[in-house]
Amino acid sequence: MICRLPSLIDERNLKLSEAGKPDKRLTQRKLAEDIDVATTTLNRLYNNDFTRVDVNTIERLCNYFECEVGDLFVLREVEP
Repeated sequence: MICRLPSLIDERNLKLSEAGKPDKRLTQRKLAEDIDVATTTLNRLYNNDFTRVDVNTIERLCNYFECEVGDLFVLREVEP
């Protein structure tokens, strides 16, 4: 399973840049604060270094990015 968190963060930052707000750039730390999730948890998702994910974390991320679970995760093999 692959987490698309890097793509979602990049998409958010692109929208902010296009809106003339590049100083409001979304970082993993800012996201962790916004959704009240540990930065280590987000870092593991970001780097696809996870074996399981808490349902509350998935829900918070989907709500934040206004997306579905299928937009956040994609089923495919992670190459070692």
